Amino acid sequence: MASEHSLTLEHAQSLNIELLGKPIHRVKNKLEDEFRRSSHSLRQTIQSWLNSSDVDVTIQAITINSDRHQFQDFESISALQHEACGHLSVHLSSPLLIHLADQFYGASIERTTDERSASDLRLQERIAKLISTWIAPMEHWHSSATIPHQGMGIVATLAITYRHPTSGNMTANLTIQLDSGLVQTLVDELALTPNPHIANDFQHALQSTPVRLNVQLSQTQLPLTQVLRLQPDDILPINLLTSVPVHIGKERLFSGRVAEQDGQLVLILNNEKESNS
Repeated sequence: MASEHSLTLEHAQSLNIELLGKPIHRVKNKLEDEFRRSSHSLRQTIQSWLNSSDVDVTIQAITINSDRHQFQDFESISALQHEACGHLSVHLSSPLLIHLADQFYGASIERTTDERSASDLRLQERIAKLISTWIAPMEHWHSSATIPHQGMGIVATLAITYRHPTSGNMTANLTIQLDSGLVQTLVDELALTPNPHIANDFQHALQSTPVRLNVQLSQTQLPLTQVLRLQPDDILPINLLTSVPVHIGKERLFSGRVAEQDGQLVLILNNEKESNS
């Protein structure tokens, strides 16, 4: 995809391992592939409106977010409702949206305000309609003034770089949010079901993962003054522990005793594993 939004997603979450193999995670992956294929259409549209080829659109992130709405000011977004269920919400940062509107409507004076007009929002809705065709055909959508569903949704963050005639190179943020209702619609249309094998696959991979066993053979206590005087080549007398603990990381698993077998030291595990009590 050629689009990207640089908005900081305060409430967007990083990958939740519990979602691996679940339908919403597979929808996210499919959306990312489709956005990468289709984003050139947004770049070409903005290039046409600005009459400039110095425009690029890149994906910053596509994430699964929590049950909070991405947008706090619903009057600043453009929302489309899918005929089955769910909303697609789009927000373009004000500096680029206003600059685009001034160019699109042929304004003679460039505005310096960040306040959005009705004309600005109509242009943003045109962008939302273009983006909606990346997800479903245009006939499946209509404009909506209702608040998107809460629940687990997907947020795409796009960054749009362009050249402003007076300010030089600029980067704008474009945020696209699919609410929980739209995600469920896509799950149903794609006939996605949870991967029933991922738990077994993960368990199998975990069982073959190498781990490091740490065995404490000895310990000693010294006064701090003596420790501070230690130098290279100093010799410390030690005694092997009669029962040596065995750890993985900080987790104590069991204990054993040191013995000699065929000319080398070995560890003989005790009969009982350590109790975590």
